[in-house]
Amino acid sequence: MNDYDAIQGFSQLAVLSEYFLQVTLEKTGRVITSDSSIGPVPTFFDNKEKPIFFSDCFAASNWGKYESQRIKAWKNSHQSFTVDLQKIEHPEGDLVDTKWEFFFITEDYGTCLGIGHPVSQPMPYNLGLGDFFDSATSEGKEIIDSILEDKLLGFWEFDVSKKGDKISKGLGQMLGYTQDELSGSTPISWQKHIHPEDFPNLLNDLSIHFKTAGNLPFKKEFRINQKSNQTIWALGFGKTIEWSNTGHPTKILGCILDISDRKKQEIWLKEHHYFLKELAFEQSHTLRARVANILGILEILDSEPQNNESKRLVQLIKKETKLLDQSLKKSIKESVQKNKSIENDLSNESNSSPF
Repeated sequence: MNDYDAIQGFSQLAVLSEYFLQVTLEKTGRVITSDSSIGPVPTFFDNKEKPIFFSDCFAASNWGKYESQRIKAWKNSHQSFTVDLQKIEHPEGDLVDTKWEFFFITEDYGTCLGIGHPVSQPMPYNLGLGDFFDSATSEGKEIIDSILEDKLLGFWEFDVSKKGDKISKGLGQMLGYTQDELSGSTPISWQKHIHPEDFPNLLNDLSIHFKTAGNLPFKKEFRINQKSNQTIWALGFGKTIEWSNTGHPTKILGCILDISDRKKQEIWLKEHHYFLKELAFEQSHTLRARVANILGILEILDSEPQNNESKRLVQLIKKETKLLDQSLKKSIKESVQKNKSIENDLSNESNSSPF
């Protein structure tokens, strides 16, 4: 997957989000695409082909700030840039402070796809997409690919000094909390929903992230117990965005994805692997051993004096027994080959797994 496809896919998540905003701007400031909350609401008399420009969506005075950041990022060969813009609320004309991350999606560094969010409203988290992951890095590509492959559950923020948790609305709803609980004054800790067996390993990986001063990204697969006592498999990414003067982490941001379907497939592969392994052993050591015994008995009978009919029956049984042995050998060979294929798949999963 190239960067453009990944960014476009991520923009589709923004379109469906209650929090994120999305717009694509040409070099001239013309709006190519946007979600419904960007730009004036067309009336019956408006020409459907009437173009929308930057000044229709944001304060005109912000254009210079946007252009300055775009050119700066272009000259420094950065894949994206952040900028604070004042979004126009139509039809009232009020201005709302918003924070944006713009990604270059054309080779001339002119057309940019932007994903933003309001900053004037109290939100459960304040996530700078460019700070959290850079699509140009291997970690960033992995996060974007994971978001496109699995279901994004939400975002979390942890203040180490205050021991305070903040979670996004989507993550809270997934855990089973009501809107009243999410909007209440009591903070909700998503960590307490981590499966007890997975919690020690998660803390260990988080400790490694801290010891490497954030150079080793935090990534972990673990189980989450919802309030309804249902368990789902999750993949968590995290990054320390604030450090104290003494080098200790003070604030961490992260996102969580639902990988339950992927884990079910992995568990099925493991179970199928063990089944084929047992089947191959049973065929090789038990069934073929008994076939060999039968052939041995038939050889003894064949050497004994017998009438024509008995001899014919012994030869027939011997022939069928040899055919059975050939079928068993073929079945064992196919089981072993299939088992090796599954072992390779499991090995690849293990190498890419954070465990």
